[in-house]
Amino acid sequence: MNKIFVVLVLSLLFGFAEAQDFVLWSKDVDASVVEVDRLGNIYLVRNNTVAKYDAEMNFICAYDNYPAGSMSSLDVSNPFKVIVFYSEFNKLIYLDSKLAELLSPLMLDDAGLYNIKVVCSSSFGGFWVFDGQNSCVRRVTTNLEVSQQGTNIYDRLGDADVVAMRESINYLFLLTDDGKVLILDKFGNFYRAFEIDGECSDICIENDILYYSSNGVIIAYDVAEDKSVPIPTNGQKADKFRIRHDLLYLLVDNKKLECCKIQIEK
Repeated sequence: MNKIFVVLVLSLLFGFAEAQDFVLWSKDVDASVVEVDRLGNIYLVRNNTVAKYDAEMNFICAYDNYPAGSMSSLDVSNPFKVIVFYSEFNKLIYLDSKLAELLSPLMLDDAGLYNIKVVCSSSFGGFWVFDGQNSCVRRVTTNLEVSQQGTNIYDRLGDADVVAMRESINYLFLLTDDGKVLILDKFGNFYRAFEIDGECSDICIENDILYYSSNGVIIAYDVAEDKSVPIPTNGQKADKFRIRHDLLYLLVDNKKLECCKIQIEK
């Protein structure tokens, strides 16, 4: 079913060049990060607070944990097991659909994983971390046991830092601070790499399609086909964005959130 869906998405993205985005709604916000889960719920991060809204931007709930330090990342891949990571204290917290803590905070030092900078949810259970000391990814259970270790990728990574990591159906995507994307298979082993042409400020995943920004333009990249195509944004610079199904969410200057319908003109 997922393969059929991906083929359909690709036929739309790569089969027609005149795609247009139409704004469904625009809301004034105060946020530095936007995330959208697979149910269409929207998450906005401001300072150390995560606020959750429904698809129409009606407020649902919020979470803050100021003693935990500065929030490094938020992963809503599983809306029932949201991951909040605090790299300053090497601490990870699971939240439920009401943004209440599911478990006691997980201290990655207890698993022998130190100075972790990026984490992401794993569909196999637990979460992925990038271990910079050993230049590999590791899958970790909620019992802080390493259940999977990928191959060393230093020869591909060099001295660059991994600044973002996301899992799709079949791949794991790592974005580096020098504009490279490293693609690993579902076991954490190297598969492919490419360099982004221009400055990249954000990435997101929808099925096995990677969306990334390049100088404010959104590019859709299909791993299996090794093809990419720009996604029109009606001239709006897309530094921070998310795509879910046929909707594009643009966070503009941290002050406005636009929800756009991606339509295809045949």
